Amino acid sequence: MGRRGPQPKPTNLRLLHGDRKDRINVNEPQPMDGLPECPDGTTAEVRVIWDYTLSHLGHMRLATPADRDALLAYCEAVWTHRRASELMAKSSVLIQGLHGGLVRNPALQIQRDAAMVMRAYAHEFGLTPAARSQISYGPGEVTVGGPSRLLSGS
Repeated sequence: MGRRGPQPKPTNLRLLHGDRKDRINVNEPQPMDGLPECPDGTTAEVRVIWDYTLSHLGHMRLATPADRDALLAYCEAVWTHRRASELMAKSSVLIQGLHGGLVRNPALQIQRDAAMVMRAYAHEFGLTPAARSQISYGPGEVTVGGPSRLLSGS
């Protein structure tokens, strides 16, 4: 069974929002600075999505090497969704089943599953409007130690 209640706020957001000091984990592990490298064996199609997404995450200072596998899972879900969407565009929602009756097109489930994975990772990475609305880089903030450690400046 998963955790109940709202998902915990990242420490960076707690700092930016001015949460009480006793609610801020000052001993949170910090990832290495820099951007993740695309793993070997990634298909060319997924690599294009990786490069596009990483350029945006890098600009927003929201990616670190520790995010590599989660980012790869997001990029693969985007590619899977695109392929399933292409199949759906060429066929119908209902197709002829094994015994001659109409059944739901399996590509529809693949498309929906990939969309759910995309949505979850996009939110984690700040790639949705709702997720971005919770991130703030204002004039009083200073980046310390790379993109993952924001502290309020004086």
